[in-house]
Amino acid sequence: MTVELSIILPAYNEEPVIRQNLLQVKKKMDELHLNYEIIVVDDGSTDDTFRQAQLLEDDRLKVLASKPNRGKGYAIKLGMHKAQGTYRLFMDVDLSTSLDEIEAFLTVIRQGQSDMVIGYRNLRQNQPWYREFLGKGFTVLSRALICCDHQDFTCGFKMFTAPASEKIFFCQRIYDWAFDTEILYLAKRGRLKVRSLPVKWQHEGDSKVHLGRDIVNSLISLLKIRWYALKGYYRP
Repeated sequence: MTVELSIILPAYNEEPVIRQNLLQVKKKMDELHLNYEIIVVDDGSTDDTFRQAQLLEDDRLKVLASKPNRGKGYAIKLGMHKAQGTYRLFMDVDLSTSLDEIEAFLTVIRQGQSDMVIGYRNLRQNQPWYREFLGKGFTVLSRALICCDHQDFTCGFKMFTAPASEKIFFCQRIYDWAFDTEILYLAKRGRLKVRSLPVKWQHEGDSKVHLGRDIVNSLISLLKIRWYALKGYYRP
């Protein structure tokens, strides 16, 4: 049967919560009564994330291992390449974005007027100050460098049609914190129609942000996007 929705969940050292959160995702998807698949991509975890995810035996669940750790962007790219769904969503495995948003995103993308639907966090609960600082600063820089006016570049909740997914992730080259900006740049370059929707979001779990390192790496990666474009690396 045709898979309508693929859900890609990048995971890194999520052993304490991976099984419980996967059960929540499966419960929500069963409530929606559609054909789906869940793809977990373990991005080189040093704990028992991979095995814990595998313990949930289900034909609709695929657990992939990617070693060594290469970044969230790479894990999502790998998951998108393996996805078979008509629509493809990536989201954070900590479930910081409410699962109720899945139905809202599906409703919009099924209308056929959008190639991508991306979330923006107009209300961020319990978010540490440094994540708020990084997020706002990164948005300003991203808008300036790639000339997009999106409100939230780094929200980990984005849905694509299958053709849009294939077009974008074939060309993706950035795997660190700036990969979201590259995705939106590639969407703009490919003249894809992008719709933004507000999402309920709450900070969950331990942050994997390293303030100094991630600021420097993100700035370098934003510049790489412009450099790759100039060198023609984004041509299909």
